[in-house]
Amino acid sequence: MEVVIFSYLLKQVGAETEEDVLKWSVMYGWGLVAASLLSFVMLGVFLSFPENIQPILLMKCISFVWVAAFILFIFRYTSVKPMLGAAAAGITTITIASVFDSWSDRRDSSLTMGAFLGVVLVLSVLLAKNIIVSWYYLISETVRYMKYHRKQITLETTVLK
Repeated sequence: MEVVIFSYLLKQVGAETEEDVLKWSVMYGWGLVAASLLSFVMLGVFLSFPENIQPILLMKCISFVWVAAFILFIFRYTSVKPMLGAAAAGITTITIASVFDSWSDRRDSSLTMGAFLGVVLVLSVLLAKNIIVSWYYLISETVRYMKYHRKQITLETTVLK
């Protein structure tokens, strides 16, 4: 999904050279960070309003923008497959735990809750790793572009296989 959006952006701006792709990649990454940060701040401002005058529809739209920008940023530099694989394995684990929990004599959902907390922990660790990796690649792309812009390095053609 993210690759399609970024490829569409590159096609719309006519980026054909390695310099153009790098420039637009840096601008896209920092644009996602800015959109996420700005929408998060706006949401905080609106939440500070008294409850009777909060613009609920606007807050829902801003929340959607924040989540979308956050997800696009994370999946811009990392792969979606490990996260989806972990989520699918987590759903399977919770389902199996629920079945065993219903077969037991206690039926207090403790096994299901333990499986759920384990899945949430694993997904949180994967999300934290993806955030760190995304920031690393965005900063390294920015440094590479700045060095190129100052004529300190030359860009080699990247061949994706």
